[in-house]
Amino acid sequence: MAIKKAAAAMAMAIATALSAVVLAAPPAQAATIGYVYISFPQWLGNCPNGGSAKTIWADDGWQVWNADAGDDLIYGRVALGQTNTISYTLFCAKWPAGYYQPGYQTRFVPTRNSQTVWVGPAGWTRN
Repeated sequence: MAIKKAAAAMAMAIATALSAVVLAAPPAQAATIGYVYISFPQWLGNCPNGGSAKTIWADDGWQVWNADAGDDLIYGRVALGQTNTISYTLFCAKWPAGYYQPGYQTRFVPTRNSQTVWVGPAGWTRN
């Protein structure tokens, strides 16, 4: 009888130990890195005094763009499926000279490579 009790106790201990291993949370995964187009359109509050973004100074924590000029778009390295933060300021082209928009910071969550993410003082959206 003592042997049956010892065997039962041993079986219970093994089952408990195995269930703890099976139910343990999986290890944290590293973020999947991707690249997305980040656009700064007027319809999200950029260039509030008119005109459109023609030069972008931005820092997304991964890399810094120093005067990406010509349009309202940069190609940034991001953590896919996670919150990313970008700080930026724009030069807004408006005839005859243009002006600098105050700096902003916003957060966004891209979900796939080559996605377009639109950001501005009024928020963000993605395709």
